[in-house]
Amino acid sequence: MTTPCSLLTLLATLTLTACTSFWLSGGLPLLKMPPEALGVQTVEQRTTIVWRGEQKTLEMVLDIHDSTLTVIGMALGARLFSFDYDGEKITETQPLPSHLSATRIVNDLLLAYAPFDALRAALPNGWTVQEKPGTRQVLLDGALNISIRAPEGSLWQGRVMLDNHALHYQVTFDSHEATDDAP
Repeated sequence: MTTPCSLLTLLATLTLTACTSFWLSGGLPLLKMPPEALGVQTVEQRTTIVWRGEQKTLEMVLDIHDSTLTVIGMALGARLFSFDYDGEKITETQPLPSHLSATRIVNDLLLAYAPFDALRAALPNGWTVQEKPGTRQVLLDGALNISIRAPEGSLWQGRVMLDNHALHYQVTFDSHEATDDAP
């Protein structure tokens, strides 16, 4: 007999399976950057992915503290995965489904949220970044690879849109700082 928990997990996994190749790295290796460059905080995000005409949504919690970025992926209230990034490597604390890549998730977060100078220093040879108010462009050998649009002010309190031109997908991060509403 199927339990409600196993049914919920199966449904969440099937929902994400449609974007199987979405999190591929696209030639960009894992960026090496200290997580504290993002600022110490806990953030809740609704991540909407558009790839091949399909749209999927994933809830994530990002906890940045003690030189570690912890990412917890949720769907329909169930924890799907979690991992830690220490600026050098990723350690899965709860395995990701085989179609998700922690490297792609971390890179997209760093590309969108890292301060300009920290991102520029972390990009490998051949990759560059340009920035104007509200817009960031990441180029590979001079060709536009990734565009990022963000609100002025705190990136953690609004919508950031990442368009990966090379892999033909878009990610929208709707973020807000987490609050502890527990009694």
